[in-house]
Amino acid sequence: MENTYFDQESYENDIALEVNQDVLKRIYSDGILEEDILPIEFYFLTDSEDKTHKLEKHILLNYPEYTSLQILDYQGDTELRGITQPIKMSLDAVNHWNIVMWNLGYEFDCKLDGWQVKTS
Repeated sequence: MENTYFDQESYENDIALEVNQDVLKRIYSDGILEEDILPIEFYFLTDSEDKTHKLEKHILLNYPEYTSLQILDYQGDTELRGITQPIKMSLDAVNHWNIVMWNLGYEFDCKLDGWQVKTS
């Protein structure tokens, strides 16, 4: 399959792991510690509902501990959102998770568009 939404150039150049450090600094300022283990809410975007259904099916089969998967319309794109199992809030752990999800998204032509954790 040729990616029509999340192309190879974007895959190779747009991961921006440095953003995770900034996000974690804000999380830490809310009283969360690097050792804390929290679920991550994540968002993938693409240009077709079919792609999000294929990614959703893959996640359900390979990440059964991920919950609350939903497919929604998002400003003309299609969004898949969900919640991970609890993950350590260290930069290394978040970056590792981010890389795995980035690669998975590329496989299904769905770009990981963001993540967050509930801090309260």
